[in-house]
Amino acid sequence: MAPRLSEKGSKALSIVLQLLLFAALAPFVWAFVLLRLDLPLGGIWSAEDLIQTAILITACLAVLAGLFRVGERFLLPWGTGWKGLLGAALLGGAAFALGYYFDISMAILGRSIRLPPLVGFPLITFFKLGNGTVFAIIALACTKALRDMKGIGKVNWVQMLVLILALNLVTAVYAFTSETVYVWDNAGYWAIARTLAQTDTVTYKSILDVLRTTITLDYNHLLAFPISLVMRVFGTSRTVFTFAVSNLYILPGLWGFTALAKEKGWTGLIPAQLFPMLTYTGLVGFVDVFCCGLGIWAFAIYNSDRPAASRGILSGLLLVLTFLFRRYFLFFAASFGVAALVQKLFREPKHWGDFFSLFLSCAICAVTFTYPFLLDKVLGTDYGDIYSAYKSPVTNDLLLFCRYFGAVLLVVIIGGVLYGLVKSSERYKLVMGVTQIAVCFAAFVSIQSHGQQHLLMYLPAIAMLTITVFSMAPQFWSALFAMAMTINCFIPKAQLGTVVSGTFPDLFPSFHYYGPQRSDIDELIRLADFLDSLSTEEEPKSAVILASSFTFNTETVSSLRASLDLPEPELTTRIQYHGTVDKRDPFNWNSVTADYLVVGDPVQVHLGEENQQVMALLAHHVLDGTGPGQAYEELPETFHLANGVTVRIFERTRPWWLEEYYDISDPLQEMYPDHAEMYEIPYWIE
Repeated sequence: MAPRLSEKGSKALSIVLQLLLFAALAPFVWAFVLLRLDLPLGGIWSAEDLIQTAILITACLAVLAGLFRVGERFLLPWGTGWKGLLGAALLGGAAFALGYYFDISMAILGRSIRLPPLVGFPLITFFKLGNGTVFAIIALACTKALRDMKGIGKVNWVQMLVLILALNLVTAVYAFTSETVYVWDNAGYWAIARTLAQTDTVTYKSILDVLRTTITLDYNHLLAFPISLVMRVFGTSRTVFTFAVSNLYILPGLWGFTALAKEKGWTGLIPAQLFPMLTYTGLVGFVDVFCCGLGIWAFAIYNSDRPAASRGILSGLLLVLTFLFRRYFLFFAASFGVAALVQKLFREPKHWGDFFSLFLSCAICAVTFTYPFLLDKVLGTDYGDIYSAYKSPVTNDLLLFCRYFGAVLLVVIIGGVLYGLVKSSERYKLVMGVTQIAVCFAAFVSIQSHGQQHLLMYLPAIAMLTITVFSMAPQFWSALFAMAMTINCFIPKAQLGTVVSGTFPDLFPSFHYYGPQRSDIDELIRLADFLDSLSTEEEPKSAVILASSFTFNTETVSSLRASLDLPEPELTTRIQYHGTVDKRDPFNWNSVTADYLVVGDPVQVHLGEENQQVMALLAHHVLDGTGPGQAYEELPETFHLANGVTVRIFERTRPWWLEEYYDISDPLQEMYPDHAEMYEIPYWIE
């Protein structure tokens, strides 16, 4: 009979085997590390320094992984038996293939690689192998963590069926009572999904193109892609889009409510009714609700009673996914991390496994999926300056919270939190929720004011606070609040026109589930038809819309027929985009060559003319017939829209003179000397 190893011997053998495994993977991990080093340091360090530093980091990672038995503890979801090993090998192989074939590492660099090929293979091969290896490690670790969460999202099927039916009923009410034009953020992802749906087929290249948008675009195409697949079957109408958002992106958040509420013996229907803003925000077109759902699950998982490391690993992945899909959720992820640290300092006993695994999971996933964004957009961009036009007094932010959550509920939560911090045994949850909200709010308002969608960053913490607070009172209180919220959302009420409208806090949410209506739809259709009639097959025309208000803007025309599910005419006048927000948008000198300028009278802005001179300056010249406005002649046709807006159309009768270019460039450069290059006259003009 063969001698059996002692416990210490088995542990030592396990460490040796894992060291050998990670040593075998080291060349691929090294390539992964090398690429991430080259992005910020490639223009500073030599190739030799980068290679040696990557070797050192990789060696340290391999040694630490072996010593802490990472493979055995985190990368074997089904245990160490032969079936478990086989399952891990199959899952790891599949994840490796996905990471290898859908690697977009080369797009990270945005330039040719200066590093030499290695052992006869091009460097891109090592990059792909490295990406596949790290993706496999992430997939195995998260699968292990997910298995440890078994049962956390278990929901009574009747409850889930009621949620699904109620959600689709509300969606139907909204969709079939709408008659409006969807613009800006309400239309952005709908337009992207329509474009993706209208491509011929889904190919390997088209999927890679979608993934590359996570590097190149702030509004990447990840969340639009699943909707586009639905649209391929059911059509590209707004109704299809709304139902797709509800079932794909709102429903996971509602399901997350059940995970938060189940611990208290609640039904998930109560928080779903207490926070109708989640459903409403999705109905108006914000796919951001999916990120909110991920945040709800992150709070539910991190504060559960499951193994600490698994809670941290899975929560970290969810946090990174939130800002991978929608960039501004980085504020949520960062404030969640701060809140987790503060909670740890207040909680007894202090076991740090969950926090450290949260930190490491966030770091590894962020470097894998969002690294270029973190370097370029976060560290390399002054958002506070670019979005200064979007800043308003903090009182407007507070009023917005009341508009979508209701002042009554917020006051009850605040009072309950103050009481719970003294009396509740779950004060650690209250500390975490309050900290996340406070840190996120302070960081965000230092950059810009909140819009409707940004309030989604606070809903997960507010929901956790509400459930914790209401659990200290008789349950009928939560039922009464839920009933009041539901009834309120089915009572028609006047809808405010802008983000900053309103001077008094709303006691209950000020929106309703009925779709928006525009009284000037017929006039808008007449305007769109007239603009298209200006073009002929022999002489197609172009137009620029110099307006940027909720009543009239470029997308009011370009999205009109799609919003009303009307067919597009075969012959159209091309609508060119012109920048509308100072410091964010340069002056588009291509507007000078447009055949027509379409101007709102009075000049239409939504952030104040002082913040939108890049558009308003030219609009005033055209309306007043001064400067470059002298190059245009007004057509007799006018169009009268809601809120007293008259639309006037001006035809260009001659090219601009040189001094008329300076009538635009000089004032803008004088107003914004730090951004003068955005308003320089093109070299081909001078």
